[in-house]
Amino acid sequence: MSRFSITARAALLSVLSFMSASAGAWATDDPERATSAAAREIELYQSVNRVLVMMRVGDGDLVPMVFDTGSDGATIERSLAKRLQLKEIGQVRAVDGTTGNEQLLTEVTIPDVKLGGLKVGRIDAAVFDYDRNDAMGIVSSEMFTDSLLYLDLSNDRALLTPRNTSRLPAGAATEYVEGIPSTHIVLPDGSTLPAHFDTGYNAALSLPISMMNKIPLFEQAKVIGRFKSINTEGEVYGGRVKGTIKIGPVTLENPDVAFLGDLANIGLPIIRQVTLVIDAAADRNWVLPAGAQPGPSHSPHPLRNHFAYSAGMAPCCPFAVNNSAPPAAPQQEVNACAKNRAYSRS
Repeated sequence: MSRFSITARAALLSVLSFMSASAGAWATDDPERATSAAAREIELYQSVNRVLVMMRVGDGDLVPMVFDTGSDGATIERSLAKRLQLKEIGQVRAVDGTTGNEQLLTEVTIPDVKLGGLKVGRIDAAVFDYDRNDAMGIVSSEMFTDSLLYLDLSNDRALLTPRNTSRLPAGAATEYVEGIPSTHIVLPDGSTLPAHFDTGYNAALSLPISMMNKIPLFEQAKVIGRFKSINTEGEVYGGRVKGTIKIGPVTLENPDVAFLGDLANIGLPIIRQVTLVIDAAADRNWVLPAGAQPGPSHSPHPLRNHFAYSAGMAPCCPFAVNNSAPPAAPQQEVNACAKNRAYSRS
């Protein structure tokens, strides 16, 4: 079985809340942004630890951005925002859900955007000092509120189908938890636990720190690293679960997990084994086998409307796993990171 190794980019996935007085985060002057008579494709690029989408502003150069299901807004690296001379439209107040500490971020508007070859119009984004060796910011799967988004990482793509004419996937949808695509994982004792899907998290699975002494482990959980958040830091624990954990069509036998934060988190190694269907307008999603395709369109059907715009968001950092390395030494320091949650504007 694999063992955990925390890299310098690993992080605690504590929830940040964001509030802003500016206009809607996904406002647009482009009618093609999220509507079409047929499925459209956003091309994605993947490394071991990242899902990237290429952004082009106007006729400028391509810029790598993290494509993130664990955020409901966008960020852009500060130097890039300055180089593009982006217009400031307000501020976003980031609140650390663990400590209550706050951070103000400038919000800008990015005009005439294409993502993965698809024209999406205008995006509003929070400005952040992002790691430029990694990407130049983050875009969220939540921006396509007029579409059903089929995230098919096994084929390096996101497919968009018109929300008002697309057949819904079979089976019951799962409602979002705290504004993020989610599912209920099945633990070894048969109980269930809500968990976020987060493509910005490059480990397989983390469980809430409160589960550390409740779930059966082969050995007592050990410190495998440290986290930093806004004005706080602490230890990250990890261990090997004794038994089976089920996540949609995926079954994990005796998996290694981390223990951190208040919610379970599903990362890239598992998301690559499923197709995640996101209905951002209705705050719900489906989990299908990898490679699942949209069904044929039909006449419009009623779907719950969602009129509120989302505020900005915070940077997402990965919690890294090295499948061959031994456990990281205690007290290893890692960078700050946050899962993102935004309060909707009314």
